[in-house]
Amino acid sequence: MNEREKFLFDLQGFLAVKDILTPEEVDALNAAVDANLNKQVEDDNSATGDSKTLAGTHKRGMFSGMLSWPKPWCQPFRDIIVHQKAIPYLDAIHGRGWRLDHSPFILTSDPGTEGLLLHGATNHHFFGAAYHIYTNGQMRCGMVVLQYQLADVEEGDGGLCVIPGSHKANFPCPQEIREWEANQEIVYNVPAKAGDMIIFNEATIHGTLPWKNHERKRRSLLVRYSPKYLHYAGGYYDVTFPEWVDELTEAQRALLEPPYIYNRPLIEEDGETVVRPRVEY
Repeated sequence: MNEREKFLFDLQGFLAVKDILTPEEVDALNAAVDANLNKQVEDDNSATGDSKTLAGTHKRGMFSGMLSWPKPWCQPFRDIIVHQKAIPYLDAIHGRGWRLDHSPFILTSDPGTEGLLLHGATNHHFFGAAYHIYTNGQMRCGMVVLQYQLADVEEGDGGLCVIPGSHKANFPCPQEIREWEANQEIVYNVPAKAGDMIIFNEATIHGTLPWKNHERKRRSLLVRYSPKYLHYAGGYYDVTFPEWVDELTEAQRALLEPPYIYNRPLIEEDGETVVRPRVEY
């Protein structure tokens, strides 16, 4: 993570990084999804409240459980949870030692898909699972999301939106802004090409705008990480179960361990080497 990127992430609460995935990686992920279209369900957690501007004709689609899909379709998702190009960003944001907060999932949208209420912890009170701090020349965050775009998104299409800088907001977000019915100009629909990665902090106010593009659909892969000592979502994989865990690399298995610090396995920047120092802060 270079100095420009650190500045932008600290300033905005999100960062768009181009060309993290190769065309071959994007193709493999999309092929896996295309082979498992019957697994798509409606996202029951999607909510628009009383908003008229976020409303649509139907909810967004969702895929989950990709790490345990039949072979070979599971492999691109197992590979991406420890993606070598993402490691420096996670090290800069979480410090040495971070973990998969919960299972990756995919969000899809087509014309008419509703949005999602804007939400985020901000800074108006300390929330120990989603925060942004800077001290001693380093920033540290609670849970962050790495969103890999598997299809192009132009500004105005819909999909992921953020309020830049809101991770440092000192007052609660008014409901009419959360519902995208006031001050729409401060809400940014983040554009990205297939293969780009968008990192955003769960403290940053974010949500989903209704999908407007009639020529292409949204397909976004979300992978969430937390510092080694923290868990946001509740529940985590037992690295002795299920059986498919034995098929993972040592680095991939290390991500599934519960939160703790002492003698924790740490993933090196090559994405393969795992070290286990006695204590690493």
